[in-house]
Order: sequence, then C-alpha cells, then structure tokens
Amino acid sequence: MDYCIRKTEMTDNKEDDVTFASYEWENIKATTASQLPTCRNCHTATTFKHYMIIFGGKEGEGRKKFCNDIHILDLKRLNWTSQIKVSGQIPDVRMGHSAQNYYDKIIYYGGWNGYTVLDDIIMMTPSEQMNVVCIDWQYVKSENTPPKRQFHTANICGDVMYIFGGGDGKMWLSDLYKFDLVKCYWAQVETTGQKPQGRLQHSSVIYDHKIYVFGGEPDRSHQLNDLYQLDIGNNVWTRLQPKGSTPSPRVSASAVMMNNKIYLFGGYDGQQWRNDVFMYNIIENQWEYIVINDQEVLPQFRGQTKENISSQQSSPPRPRCRHSAIAYKNTIVIFGGNDSEKSYNDVYMLKQQSTIKLAESTLKQDFSSILFSPILSDITFFVDNQEIHAHKIILASRCEYFKTLFLNEQFNLGDKLAITETTINVFKAILQYIYTDEVLIDSYIVYDLLALADKYMLQRLKNLCEDHLIKNISLKNVIEVVNLADKFSAQELKANAMIFLLDNKQKILNTQDINMLSKEILIELLKFTK
Repeated sequence: MDYCIRKTEMTDNKEDDVTFASYEWENIKATTASQLPTCRNCHTATTFKHYMIIFGGKEGEGRKKFCNDIHILDLKRLNWTSQIKVSGQIPDVRMGHSAQNYYDKIIYYGGWNGYTVLDDIIMMTPSEQMNVVCIDWQYVKSENTPPKRQFHTANICGDVMYIFGGGDGKMWLSDLYKFDLVKCYWAQVETTGQKPQGRLQHSSVIYDHKIYVFGGEPDRSHQLNDLYQLDIGNNVWTRLQPKGSTPSPRVSASAVMMNNKIYLFGGYDGQQWRNDVFMYNIIENQWEYIVINDQEVLPQFRGQTKENISSQQSSPPRPRCRHSAIAYKNTIVIFGGNDSEKSYNDVYMLKQQSTIKLAESTLKQDFSSILFSPILSDITFFVDNQEIHAHKIILASRCEYFKTLFLNEQFNLGDKLAITETTINVFKAILQYIYTDEVLIDSYIVYDLLALADKYMLQRLKNLCEDHLIKNISLKNVIEVVNLADKFSAQELKANAMIFLLDNKQKILNTQDINMLSKEILIELLKFTK
C-alpha cells in the first residue's frame, strides 16, 4: 500500500507544511514453504551481507515453545536459505533478548528462557562459503558479574555495548550498563539530566554517539510515547519535545535507522495492535506520520488527487507487536510478531518510492552513439585485422587497466594499439560494456569475455559473466565452468558449480570428464562432502 508523509499534527486540518514522499508495502512470499520459520514473536533480526538472520523467540502456534533456532532470509533472492552450517555451542532457548551487529559479528545478550532471566553474552560469527552461510557460536566470558535483563535494549558504539532498561524478573528498570567487548567487563554508567523512568519493551537506536529511547511500558497497565536522548560522550539524558505527529503510547514497536531518520512501526497501545508507521527526523526534532493514501486522507493535501499521488493498492502488514525489523538498502524489512489472535512468520518490505517525475536519463544512449565512432576518436585498436575506434578518456574513466596503460609513458602507445589476446567479437563486447554498462552475453563468447574482464579488472562485467554461467550450468559444461572459475578466482561461480557437481556426482563420476578436474579441486570437493 502506498503512503505519503504528512508533517502536521494528526488533529490539524491545515494544508500547510506538508511533505510528500511515497512508500509501498510489499509482502514477500518465500519460494520454498518447507524452509519457512515457524510463527514467532520476541525474536531478533540482524543483518549479514545480504542476509537477514532471525534467532530465537517464542513460537505463537501449537506448543508455543521457546526457540534457539536460526533462520536466514536471502534479501537478494528473497527466499529462506536451507544452506546453513552451525558450529560452536548453540545458545539456550530465549525470547526478549537483544542482538546487535558488531563489525563482522553479532552480539546476543540476555532474554528469558521460560524459567529465568538470562545474563549471558554470545557472539555469533557468520561467514559465507560456497553459498553456505556458516554460523559459529562462541560464549563470551565476563570478567565480573553481569546484570540479568529481558526486554531491554542494546546499542553498540565502537567496542562498547550499552544496555538500557528492561526487567530482571522483579522490577522495571531504568539503569544503564555498558559492556566493554574487548576487555569483557561490565560497568554501571552514572548518568545525569532528565532521566527516563524504568521501562521494558521499549524501542531504541543509536545515531552519532547518541542513544534514542522511545516508549515502552513502566508497569503492567500503562504505555509510554516519550522520546529520550542519551549523549554517551557525557552521559547526559535529555527528554526531547518533538514537533509534529507524535505516535500514540505503545510497547514492542520496532525502531530502525534509515537515511539518518528513525522509522517506528507497529506495537501495542494498551487497546489495540498497530500497523502504523512514523518517522522521526533527528535534525528537525520532528515526528512525521506516514498516512495511507486513501480517499479520506486525500482532501487534506492541497492540489493532489488519488491518481497523481498513487494508483497502486496493496495490503499492509496486519497490526502486530513483538516483531523484528531491519534496514537494508533503503528498505525496512519486517518479520513475524503477534497480535491478540495469532503470531506471524510473514515478511514485509517497506520501500520508499520517489514522487518526483524525472526526465529519463539519456546517458546510455549518448555514449552508445559514439561507440566505435571515429568522431573525436583518439585511439584505434587493431583486432583480427580490423580497426576499432575508441576514446581514451572514456576507457580510462571506466577501466583501471586502460587508465594505467594510457598514463604509463614507457608504453609510448600513440594512437594505435594491436590487441592479440582475443577475438574482435569479445573485444567489441568489452567496449560495449565500458561505454554503456550493458552487454549481450551468449554462450559463444562468455568464457573468453570472463577471462578478458578479469584481465581488464572489470569486476561487474566479470560478475555478469558468472551470473550467465550460473544460470546455464549443465552436465555438459560443469567441469569446464569449475576449471574456468578456479583459474580466474570467480568464487560465486565456483561455489555454484561445485554444488552442481555434488548434486550430480554419480552421473559425472561415470564420465571421463572428471579427469579434467585438477587435484586441488577434487580435494576441495572431498572436504566439502565431509
């Protein structure tokens, strides 16, 4: 469903001070139902490369058991991956814990396992090998006694993790702890200023060495919608007084940072579950309510009609709380959560769409018009006894190989250069890519094109060749593809080809082609099957 942002108060009918920006919800359908995680809430979501990693939580259907399983959503392919390899001591089941990215690792802390509030810190080190996501678990031993926390918030700045609020099983807490991730030492932080009251199930993000805390519950019967800022440089709390459309009091809403703004989604306000979206502009200290584009809202926007704001309608997520959210490439990804009736295992993406109609770019057409043209050409290549005209400035700006070649005086190239390592069709494809960022790849040139792209250090073109070969791997060419990938360090291609080999090993072992594999590759295959 498309949305626009209205910067005035929700009860204000004035037409002034309105900002239009279009957002669209998209429900992501998993490609393989058997790989779907169970419905759950109170889990965590973090990112690793182009993956979203879901850990733990409480199942909302059936036995409603606590979880310690891992589910990984590939945000490129938009499917749940089954290629997961886990090592190390797997953490205990838990819900209401925290998870924060820390360089190339993820730090998990605390939570509730159904019996007691936890105080452990576990470090996950994710990696990717041959399209398999490898997870290594390692418990972090604290040098002193850690606090116990559930439904708290955690934020990492540098090598320090800050823990605010939450519960210890007895009280709603307002204290602040920090854990030195290098020295493995806990310390309570003494703060000053306008301190927030104790709370749990609140939301928190960190930006520019400041922690922002929103909402939560101070007891079993009330909800909050206050916004606090902690400057971790001087440990001073400030209760902010934002302008604009303040969200209603709520617990268990998600908050993420995207484009230097805080996005808040969902939660429970004591009477109903929410699926509204708010954006807090840190610089302007202003909440902005993202309004659904429907007939009821449209008259409030001067000079706008339903057609020129949005004509596309799709369903938003059902209202929920205790879900997870991450930001990935200008998109907010929502997973799971629960309402009064059920828990969820669905995935929604909130994507921002531009509302300004731009003139179409003509860059590609403009550069295409001078491809192979003698007009203003200052370099002529000779390939297969044919002349190809080009322009040094374009080649040098797009290709480091040519830049180095043209600037190195010892080559003394002049305006003519013979190319002997490839055919004219492959070289023309290289130039077409350099000039237009596009190229038609077919099976007749792909092997030579990948090799030349590797030599010319055109990584994206090399990746395009890899992608073409991955989509066209077969029993007839897999051996050749593996050898090619190994020779030119095309890791993604090699990984896919090796998996294809493993999946079809019986058929390939019965052919003579297996003898074409090097000893090193055969050893790799044997290691991977163990």
